[in-house]
Amino acid sequence: MPTPDHLLRTFVHVARAGSLRAATDALGLGQAALSKQVATLERAIGTPLFERHGRGMTLTSTGQRLFVQASRGLDLLDSAFDDACSALRVANGQVSICTINTLAAYLVPWLGPWVRSHHPQLVLSISNASSPKVVERVERGAADIGLVYDVAVDTDGVESIPLCEEVQAVYCQAGRHEDVRCFALTDLARLPLVLPPRPYALRRMVEGQVAGPLKVAAESNSINIGLDLAAAGVGAAVLPAALPDHIVLSRGLRRVPIEDNALSRRICAIHRRTATLQREAVQVVLQAIVALRHPPEGQERAMPRDSA
Repeated sequence: MPTPDHLLRTFVHVARAGSLRAATDALGLGQAALSKQVATLERAIGTPLFERHGRGMTLTSTGQRLFVQASRGLDLLDSAFDDACSALRVANGQVSICTINTLAAYLVPWLGPWVRSHHPQLVLSISNASSPKVVERVERGAADIGLVYDVAVDTDGVESIPLCEEVQAVYCQAGRHEDVRCFALTDLARLPLVLPPRPYALRRMVEGQVAGPLKVAAESNSINIGLDLAAAGVGAAVLPAALPDHIVLSRGLRRVPIEDNALSRRICAIHRRTATLQREAVQVVLQAIVALRHPPEGQERAMPRDSA
């Protein structure tokens, strides 16, 4: 039987998500299992904690009081655990970076060799997550540095360092659209497209900028799968223009720019405001990330385009 602290954690996740379905991804459990755990906690307390309705679940007055107290306590526990992990990383000369998938595809392959070459004693721990998860992990101290788009940063708990503007391009089979040197936004409405699922920022940006309904041929939140689908002729993939040549050309794809860089978004690095920024290892990696915007003359830039 789940322990009370486990049931409380499940309850807090469901309350924050607003429905059992929305909480399944965060907890990795099915709706039936979550419903059973919530019901077990309600029986233990002796009163309903949620009001169920067609649009989801809302907290009862008792549920609201429990949520405020439980979430505060669990946040303190998580913070203590993350601080302990952070201290261990410091002792081991390790810097934890959490990045969204698209930035990992072209930024991390440049950052890793740079750090290894200039500071071989440092160990980079790199993980991928969705934009909200990256911000959350940095805010809690579970990651030292986050790499996200600035629109995802909506909290005073992190400091944001603007890096550059990332522009998008269209990736299609080399034999298709050979006469096209640049796509206009109106062209995208006529193409079968490979895009991330709707919750992702890139999908929302394309939908917001392209007039009319899109012809979505396939969805994937993986850059490699998106390129593979484009190479198979399923559709044209809209992805960052800075993707390395070797992962594009090896698939028989061509990269076609979008007129006037119409689809662009700002990349930023974030760190926790309350973190000890005197920590040399974190400073070194932050400086390396910023330096990739303005590399020494003769060295190729890793970032797509300077934001200054």
